[in-house]
Amino acid sequence: MTVTIGRRELLAALGGAAAWPLTARAQQGVAVRRIGVLMAYAEGDPEAQAIGAVRQGLRELGWTEGHNLQMEIRWGTGDPDRARTFTTELISLAPDVIVAHGTPALGALHGATRTLPVVFVSVIDPVGAGYVESLARPGGSITGFSTFEPEIGGKWLELLKEIAPGLRRVAGILDPSFRGFAGVWGAIENMAPRFGLEVKNIYFHAPTDDLESAVARIAQEPGGGLIVLPTALNAVERNRIFSSAAGGRLPAMYAFRFYATDGGLMSYGIDTIDLFRRSASYVDRILRGEKPADLPVQAPTKFEMVINLKTARALGLDVPPTLLARADEVIE
Repeated sequence: MTVTIGRRELLAALGGAAAWPLTARAQQGVAVRRIGVLMAYAEGDPEAQAIGAVRQGLRELGWTEGHNLQMEIRWGTGDPDRARTFTTELISLAPDVIVAHGTPALGALHGATRTLPVVFVSVIDPVGAGYVESLARPGGSITGFSTFEPEIGGKWLELLKEIAPGLRRVAGILDPSFRGFAGVWGAIENMAPRFGLEVKNIYFHAPTDDLESAVARIAQEPGGGLIVLPTALNAVERNRIFSSAAGGRLPAMYAFRFYATDGGLMSYGIDTIDLFRRSASYVDRILRGEKPADLPVQAPTKFEMVINLKTARALGLDVPPTLLARADEVIE
């Protein structure tokens, strides 16, 4: 079937002709749809390859780059300033929809446009943060795939206490400006006394913050541990966190698999690749005419626990066999 270019596509093509590659404008008789992507990770970060799951999902739904689809990707938008800069760039290219990875990217888009369709991936509590009206009926131009419910905080405490029975207090590495984490951290503060734990905060807002000294203070007394909230900055600076935790011999719980595979002690959280893969279906539905307001925000369906035994041994921890048996992956 031949699809002619409509008025909206024609105006966008003329307005952004210099910015979009010639191959995307030269399709004869095929309407080329344009997708912008804001990725939290740097392009060289192994986790950035999650964008491949979006590409694969779109191909399976009939969208092929260089034929009827053009993608513009901006990397490293975990930093709020970069997120705002790249948001402005992408909006100027008049894409049909933008995929926003993480809270900084979504926050920048929410502040810059209320009409451009947005599909977000890996955002905590989008209702509490004010990005959507409700999970069932998002309203506006934003929908997507959320990450954690606040109750997961209790699971992190339980698992950390199980792998380190001598734990007496935990410090959360977090950024208070990320409104979406308020519910999760509040749940951790409320549940900690059930596990006999005291709670402290380590605020990590910018790469220039002295994270190392803050973690060292927690390590001065025995029985300390860390819960690393899944902010974009914590992901980007994870090697600093690993080094600080190892230096203080502090057991630490992380939210995503890649933390444990890269050297962290233990992770329990969602399968992020699955979220990216599922996001392709919403991009497809929006490109075919559905409105984000009518597409409910979806919760994760896959969770996984990963234990890094090498890190556990370095910390002097004996991992209980029952915990190892429940892990989805054990790194020797």
